[in-house]
Amino acid sequence: MAKNPRIRTDLHALIQKLDARCRARAAGLPDENQPPDSWSAVLFRVEQHRFLTPLEQLSEVLELPWEITRIPGTKPWLLGVANNRGTLLPIYDLAALISGGPSLIHKRLREVALERRREQMRGRERVLVVRQEDLPCGLAVSEAIGMRYVQNADRVEGPSADWGPISRYVDACYRLDGQPLPVIHLKPMMADPLLNAALS
Repeated sequence: MAKNPRIRTDLHALIQKLDARCRARAAGLPDENQPPDSWSAVLFRVEQHRFLTPLEQLSEVLELPWEITRIPGTKPWLLGVANNRGTLLPIYDLAALISGGPSLIHKRLREVALERRREQMRGRERVLVVRQEDLPCGLAVSEAIGMRYVQNADRVEGPSADWGPISRYVDACYRLDGQPLPVIHLKPMMADPLLNAALS
């Protein structure tokens, strides 16, 4: 059966309209060209604190899985492991790493029954997947706000706050939106044997 030339023309016109619409919307998106003398960061929140981390240290950002398997005999900052597209992903609780005790995310996971988590765990919590050569790992945070370009000239005096055992990985502050924000280097932090999740 011969193809109808009208259908082919209509389809071609539709593709052209879609292309024009996509180009018009793309004009309002942020410029993909990185400003000079700057670096790419991910801005995120841990409870009431906001942090930056270099974008290059992350492989992806995920929604907090509703099913996380707890591992007995581990410290409070290991929430457990989750299945991420067929790979086991250990998930650490960054708020618990800072405070040394259970965080709001940890309490919510324990209080909400497994069958109700799919409905309940739809908040702003996210998992930052740290880029590693061996086993990837995730850090649960209260919110992943988005990517930002940070100017090198906006570096200010280092943080004075005590961030607990992760303090050695918080080494600088940069002014962003009028506020000095600490930078956490996640990759070396997750490789630190002092943060081993096993109970001693």
